[in-house]
Amino acid sequence: MNLPSRFIQNMKDLLGDAADDFFASYDKEQKGCLRVNTLRNFDLQKTFPDVSFEKVSWCEDTYRYPLSFKAGKTASHLAGAYYIQEASATFPVTALGISAGDRVLDLCAAPGGKSTQIAAALNGTGLLVSNEIVPSRANALSQNIERCGVKNAVVTCEDPRVLAKRFPCYFDKILVDAPCSGEGMFRKNPEAAEEWSDDSPSVCAARQFEILSSALGMLKEGGMLVYSTCTFSAAENEENVQKILNSYSDVKLSPVVTDIAQPTLYGVEASDEVIGGTVRIMPHLANGEGHFCTRFVKTDGESVRVKPLKAQKNPAFDKAFGKFCDAYLNVRPKADLFFGEYGYSAPEGCPDLDRLRVLRAGVQLGKLVKDRFEPSHSLALSLKAEEAKNTLLLREGSKEVLSYLSGETLPCDREGWVLVCAEGSPLGWGKASGGTLKNHLPKGLRINR
Repeated sequence: MNLPSRFIQNMKDLLGDAADDFFASYDKEQKGCLRVNTLRNFDLQKTFPDVSFEKVSWCEDTYRYPLSFKAGKTASHLAGAYYIQEASATFPVTALGISAGDRVLDLCAAPGGKSTQIAAALNGTGLLVSNEIVPSRANALSQNIERCGVKNAVVTCEDPRVLAKRFPCYFDKILVDAPCSGEGMFRKNPEAAEEWSDDSPSVCAARQFEILSSALGMLKEGGMLVYSTCTFSAAENEENVQKILNSYSDVKLSPVVTDIAQPTLYGVEASDEVIGGTVRIMPHLANGEGHFCTRFVKTDGESVRVKPLKAQKNPAFDKAFGKFCDAYLNVRPKADLFFGEYGYSAPEGCPDLDRLRVLRAGVQLGKLVKDRFEPSHSLALSLKAEEAKNTLLLREGSKEVLSYLSGETLPCDREGWVLVCAEGSPLGWGKASGGTLKNHLPKGLRINR
């Protein structure tokens, strides 16, 4: 692998004699990694009995797998039963220590691995606000939130400074997985090395400090903020942490306790407190790509009331949706937010979203077509198999599941709307009539075979 010469020298300066072991790790065999989505009822090993999975020590429900297993091309992946996520990238959410009912902000959330991990930890309680400033990346984030069946999330596309004005001292937990120079991903993604330049770390460090400053303003007193990057640069990591501590008197470090081996670092302009209170996952010491993580606690902050979302009413929608639920569901989600002909079920405790760029607010239930309710794909993915009265349960790798994913019709002995599932996780809707199931999987999600 061709690594930038300046990067090579930086790592030699940082690691000293250990640099040889570090660079040797670039030639080691790599594995994929996935995290089982506990919002689904999914048995990984039972579904893929011939695959050898290796548990990741620092994160529950996370497993490495051989690259011969094409994890991104299964029905279970499309159904959100698991999320493909680098092993080291799962550590920051573990360090955040999510509790039931927390209000959590994932400030730099795309493509969604950490947000969906937060959602799994919340398990349907509390509130998750997932933000991404880049529109195209925010769309990918929203799609992954939907795919994983997350019901209590709001996805925004805003500058952190805008959010800081709207949500002062509001969140219990905040994750800032900041945009960085990406040095920790050079081994896995050689293109990242090609995009790196000598001034990448300093440019990124300045931007990260601004993002952290906005995030700290949104953290409530006693709240916890985890800052993470996927880079080795001390300027973006320990030295940025030191700068925050020097700049904000109402913030202190909460050391992360872990058994992950730590490197000895040289030439870092930060205190022993900072170096000892942060975590580095290094490829030559732990089986993961490069990652950095630290944790702040807010010691002071004025309580500010944030305006709640006002529930809306739409009698025509409620009537049609009620008929649909009576006929096809064993649950009835609330419909309290409307955009045009579409109705949404907003998260409990959702704040007012006026004048914010919002891509997703809870679950899009469906729309009115004249006086009939037509369910959305989002509603299907938010359900559990047992919450639908009509289900078609398909097996991973079967002819039937491949037919459904290809947009084909299937034989079906039910009538009306049917929730189609792969290994118990929802794939989408079908509508049955006269022994045939018409496929309602969105065309953009269908596969060619």
